[in-house]
Amino acid sequence: MAGISFAKERRKLQAIKAKARPKYSTTELVSLGEKRYQKLKTQLEPAHKNEFVAIEVDSGDYFVDRDSTRALLKAQKQYPQAIFYLARIGYPAAFSMKGHLTLL
Repeated sequence: MAGISFAKERRKLQAIKAKARPKYSTTELVSLGEKRYQKLKTQLEPAHKNEFVAIEVDSGDYFVDRDSTRALLKAQKQYPQAIFYLARIGYPAAFSMKGHLTLL
């Protein structure tokens, strides 16, 4: 992200978390978010593949950006007390972990 330091980005996300008031358990939020995403999938994937979408699960409103933090900040501006479902458009997970784990 040009012009924004990692520390500043982390502070913004911490501010979002501090203001958020969980209405659903994590399991419920994921379930509702996945249902909303499935309804939006055909609309979003052609034009926004590999971008992030933050979905407010009660209203169905969504916020798209190439950067996950910006998508969440857009959503938080509209819904300051909400927790959002975040997805990477066209992929099964928003983020992936590279590398491997050696088991003893």
